[in-house]
Amino acid sequence: MFLSELETLRRLRKHRADRAERALSEAKRHQRALQVQVEQAHQLLEQTRLQEAEEAAALLSKHQGQVLSFQQLKSWGTQERSLSAGTQRERAQLHALNGRHEQQMIHIDSAQKQATRCLREVEKLWELSQLLVQEENEARTCEQT
Repeated sequence: MFLSELETLRRLRKHRADRAERALSEAKRHQRALQVQVEQAHQLLEQTRLQEAEEAAALLSKHQGQVLSFQQLKSWGTQERSLSAGTQRERAQLHALNGRHEQQMIHIDSAQKQATRCLREVEKLWELSQLLVQEENEARTCEQT
């Protein structure tokens, strides 16, 4: 392999390594954004849980000690299910975000490995070119003597 061909190949591999590093940076940026979303969803879930508990306690105190008709009992149950549904919805959203976050971490790991592999290829080609230059210099020195 000629030195110029090796240099061209090294530049192509360097370009690939740069692209892999940009992809890694983008994946990390996306992961940080997902982390913020997870934290916000967690806070929202906690707020929803507290609100559900407060409203359920208010419903209980409103009806405590009273004799209720079937329709009133049914209405109370519907109100409590509605409160619980909001909490379940928030919990499902948090679960989905956690899943996306896990997938993004796997993607980052893969992108990190790809970037490392590409950089290693560039380093190997650079070392090979240095060895070829050294061999050429040694061959010239031997020819001159």
